[in-house]
Amino acid sequence: MEMKNKPRSEMDKKYLWDLSCVFKSDEDWYQALDEVKEMINSYQKYQDTFMDSAKNLYYTLKLDQEVSRKLDLLNVYSNSKSDEDKSNNTYLKMSGELMDVYTKVSVNSSFLVPTLLKYQYLKIEEYMKEEPRLKEFEHSLKDVYRYKPYVLPENEEKLLSEFSKVFQNSSETYDIFTTSDLEFGSVLSDTGEEIELTDANFGYYLRSKNRAFRKRVFEKVYESYKQYSNTIATTLAGVVDTSIIDARIRGYQNSMQSYLFPDEVNSEVYDNVINSINEGLPILMKYFQLKKDVLGLDELHIYDTYVDLAPNNTNKEYTFEEGKELVLDALSVLGEDYIKNLNTAFDSNWIDVFPNKGKHGGAYSGGSYDTPPYVLLNYLGTMNDVSTLAHELGHSMHSYYTRTNNPYETGDYSIFVAEVASTVNELLLGLHLLQVTEDVNEKKSILAHLLDMFKATLYRQTMFAEFEKKIHKDAEEGMILTSDYLCDTYYELAKKYHEPVAIADKEIRYEWERIHHFFTPFYVYKYVTGLASACKIVTDILSEKEQAVEHYMEFLKSGSKQSPVETLKIAGVDILSRETMESAIKLFEQLIEEFRTLENS
Repeated sequence: MEMKNKPRSEMDKKYLWDLSCVFKSDEDWYQALDEVKEMINSYQKYQDTFMDSAKNLYYTLKLDQEVSRKLDLLNVYSNSKSDEDKSNNTYLKMSGELMDVYTKVSVNSSFLVPTLLKYQYLKIEEYMKEEPRLKEFEHSLKDVYRYKPYVLPENEEKLLSEFSKVFQNSSETYDIFTTSDLEFGSVLSDTGEEIELTDANFGYYLRSKNRAFRKRVFEKVYESYKQYSNTIATTLAGVVDTSIIDARIRGYQNSMQSYLFPDEVNSEVYDNVINSINEGLPILMKYFQLKKDVLGLDELHIYDTYVDLAPNNTNKEYTFEEGKELVLDALSVLGEDYIKNLNTAFDSNWIDVFPNKGKHGGAYSGGSYDTPPYVLLNYLGTMNDVSTLAHELGHSMHSYYTRTNNPYETGDYSIFVAEVASTVNELLLGLHLLQVTEDVNEKKSILAHLLDMFKATLYRQTMFAEFEKKIHKDAEEGMILTSDYLCDTYYELAKKYHEPVAIADKEIRYEWERIHHFFTPFYVYKYVTGLASACKIVTDILSEKEQAVEHYMEFLKSGSKQSPVETLKIAGVDILSRETMESAIKLFEQLIEEFRTLENS
């Protein structure tokens, strides 16, 4: 779909989101900002007395809630308006002013948690009996007290906070170095053109059909990482050491526990991911064998594994209206109410559809408790764009059902379950299209997209999770995280996850250096649990398991009243069960066989 990058003012309003229900004008935004500034001063009157009575506690928590809700509204408006056109400095300035207010709120309300934790939770329970309105905050208060064993005395917390910026130095150094200073040089294309390599275009060129070219790209990029391996190893060691020190000071068993604790998850979940996916490695080998056969290669190297399985001539385009209908058809299995609310999203301008000059790239679902769950897209009409539409609407419908069925305090959901609803939609769309599409090449394109998602999420992220677990454990036992150690450790895992069907080229030993997630420890496993959970839910729905849809809808409405693990059980997912991980591996295998059948037909 040809799409000229028009100025925002020339775009059809039918395809623009409507932020007027957040604030009707910038003037209204500034008025609300001034109101929050006034409210901040109210914290002082409760600082020394908020635990003196049940009513004081209620009014203090209510003030904090009202400030948070207003800040959410201000943030949605300024960020969304800024994302409409990044060249408009008006909203950049507004965001900066809002950040100053966030800082003031943080400072003025900083007494809340330390003061609360001076008291036993029994005191809170007594106050709840005296003041029933406090029940609204029961979940939030319990969550505060959950951290009590790991919160230090006030002076020690203050001392640690003084070092917070120092603790961030390693990851900030890595970010600046890899985004600003690290250069990969250039390579010659098959037409003789010199192409400058960047982190942004590396993946694109690895998908080139020209094998010699993608090999040059692969070797050139990792040659640069090899050159700076010692430097990057030092920054990663800094991140790992900081996480270990912080965990020890606070009394966690280890750094992994400190990162899993916020999601109320223990190491059993993490280990189940690694163990289950390790047992499913033979299916990954089937995928590599399929790719090797389709590409007609005697040897499959890592730089071959990113080439699209689908034929070159699969370039069907879909208007936004066509994409909308595909999504509505695919998701109709979720019931009338879900489709009614999807139509509201389309008809009430929750979605900002097309690119325009200066618009933020990519796609996301946003909004807050008191606004619609807005969606930003840059829709160009590809199959991937239709899939992105389904994905982001999955997030937005999850947000919509959560917010409309829960009070503010539990009207959100954990990051641990955040990718489940979006992936359910993506899978339902892909599997629906496989059923209704008759063109063989289109079917191959859809299958290729799904297979790549499984390989990149289910297996690759598990390999990353296994690497993280090992380096943190070894560091806790006294291992120095040198470049050689990190490269050797990563290379052994790369061989395990690629061989014997694919060849783990020696350059891949440096790949850990370009994985930004390693600098935010123990996050990547959530991608795996999200996909596995979605596979279990989709399998149950499409096999018409009794009440599968009803249970899934209940999950979407559940908010954060329970732990993420318990919340998933509402949808019929036991993330501790091998069955959940196996359902994802089984679906991956079925898709591989379906592609092979088409290839052989």
